Amino acid sequence: MVGLFLLVAGTHAAALLSPGPDFFLLIRAALIDGRRHADGCAAGIALANLLSMILVLLALAALPQSNGWLWRGLQMVGGAYFMWLGCQALLARRSLDLPDAERGHGGRWLRGFGQGLIASSLNPKLPLFYAGLFGVLREADMPGWGLGLAMGWMTAVVLGWDMALVRLLGHARWRGWLRRRVRLLDRLCGALLLILGGWLLVTGVLS
Repeated sequence: MVGLFLLVAGTHAAALLSPGPDFFLLIRAALIDGRRHADGCAAGIALANLLSMILVLLALAALPQSNGWLWRGLQMVGGAYFMWLGCQALLARRSLDLPDAERGHGGRWLRGFGQGLIASSLNPKLPLFYAGLFGVLREADMPGWGLGLAMGWMTAVVLGWDMALVRLLGHARWRGWLRRRVRLLDRLCGALLLILGGWLLVTGVLS
């Protein structure tokens, strides 16, 4: 179970590293509106992630036991979704166009918080992503305290990484590293998503 948790946590961390909608929202906030605005944006994104995880756990708790046909169907849908995301990440050929320096300093924390909360909450992929992750842990019969620990850990990782990203973007060396490594990060995220997706599909068929 510990190994499976580490795989789930690693996939979650890799997904944060691979640039997505929240990533680009933070870049814009940090480089255009300033660090204070971006810090608020990071806090709003973290809260949106926490709320999404709570809703997913409540929905999973309302489902029948793991041998029910509905749960097996959801497992296979989640596995297929993760496989699709993994393939998209592996085939991505994108590049990052980052400004050379910060341009703004007048943003407000509360405005950034609202922007991050709303933008992340309206992302339909967020609950699907967490449904897949927590579905893996539920299938492994992880107890309630373990699921709560995973939820707290993932929220802390989202907040910590986003606030660190805001600060790292102020360094030209980091921006250059990110430009050069974006495809590698996509490949790492894609490989982990394929592993988790395949696991869900196999367990859904065999259960």
